[in-house]
Amino acid sequence: MPGPATTAELQTLITQQAAVIADLQADMMGRDLQELSLRVFKRPLVLFFGRATFSDNTKYLYLDTVRAARDYDVLWCASTPALARDLHAHGLPCLDMTADLKATVRTLLHCSVAVLCENLLSTFGGNVALAGALAGAQKIQLWHGISVKHLDLMLLPFANVLDQTFRRTIMLASRPDYFLSTAASLDVFWAQAFGATQVIRAGQPRNAVVRRDATPHEMIGAALPSDQMVAMQNPAVRRVLVTPTWKRGQGLFTASAEFHKRLAAWAARTNTVIFVKPHPFMSAAEIPANIPGRLYFLAAGLDIYPWLSRFDALLTDYSSIMFDFLLTGKPIFTFDSLTQVVYGFEPDWSLIPDTPFRYVFDASNMEQVLDAHLDAHPLHATQQVLCDQLFETNPLEASDVLIRVIGECNAMVLDRSVHVIDADVDDAGDAIAASATAA
Repeated sequence: MPGPATTAELQTLITQQAAVIADLQADMMGRDLQELSLRVFKRPLVLFFGRATFSDNTKYLYLDTVRAARDYDVLWCASTPALARDLHAHGLPCLDMTADLKATVRTLLHCSVAVLCENLLSTFGGNVALAGALAGAQKIQLWHGISVKHLDLMLLPFANVLDQTFRRTIMLASRPDYFLSTAASLDVFWAQAFGATQVIRAGQPRNAVVRRDATPHEMIGAALPSDQMVAMQNPAVRRVLVTPTWKRGQGLFTASAEFHKRLAAWAARTNTVIFVKPHPFMSAAEIPANIPGRLYFLAAGLDIYPWLSRFDALLTDYSSIMFDFLLTGKPIFTFDSLTQVVYGFEPDWSLIPDTPFRYVFDASNMEQVLDAHLDAHPLHATQQVLCDQLFETNPLEASDVLIRVIGECNAMVLDRSVHVIDADVDDAGDAIAASATAA
């Protein structure tokens, strides 16, 4: 028989039990706040949520909404005090969600519309209680790009549905009421990935700055260090953007030291400067050092979109930014990830129209493929075909469409009617009269 537990073993057990209790309490609070949110009268208040830095689709829609004529208030919900201070300094309306938990919960409970670009679980850093407080608001999911990954509900055949974190993730991912879908060919993806039943046909707001210059407020979160700015503005060199995507498992060749070394050598030979945009999930400690003059690692949270049209080519594995880069008309190079052992269900190129748009390379021929197609670019015409297939509307009009939908959602939520059954009416009081009430 095993002997008595040691002090260390008992302490480990106590810590584990405390974590389980805290988790259960968070679940209970989430259900309680969800019930309250569904009942409480809402205010004309639209909340925008994004990443830890000021970037992605919600950033651009938020700024356009702040400038628009509207009959509701607008707040950006910052997940860090630094971002809240930065936005306040620029005169932009903002809620610091870390400053006062009670005030944050009250704000979430009373908002009429919430606009998202990530899974709700990521939006709130895993806090299911805060996610519950948005239950009564109309939720619009802009997401963060067109995907050749299987997402959320599509992962049920591959992931462990008994895992609580996985269940929470996909449960919260499917809560939004509306999903942005840039083309009819993508509607089924949003239904399969998130259970979407209502889609909004519009472009991605972040792509507006691919077609026009960014405003000063749109440059918040997009500032470059001085050495990178010099390279970005140097007319004597070519610039290539490298965007490895987030991996579920082991990293690919495009995230390796060998890849960066070879790319820097190729850049020196071809008078090119390489900018590597790490995935936002990467920490600063995971980002390698620059190779001065030839290869720069951008900050993981940098908003790259104001700079996207400055690049002469994009090199990636299967990051969603490649589809936005179609708007530039410039070459796109993708690493053949199937040459490495990765998850067998992604990338799944069948999720998009079968139109040629990329030059595929692997570890054995990277430099040769770059040399052959960087200037010649024989896929230019078919790239434009795919661009039209994936983006059916003008990216410069995306925010106009979405602001109209936000206004309609806000009005719908505020229109709380009380149905009165009049007992004095004949026929057992079946007549019901609706009387509108103001929030």
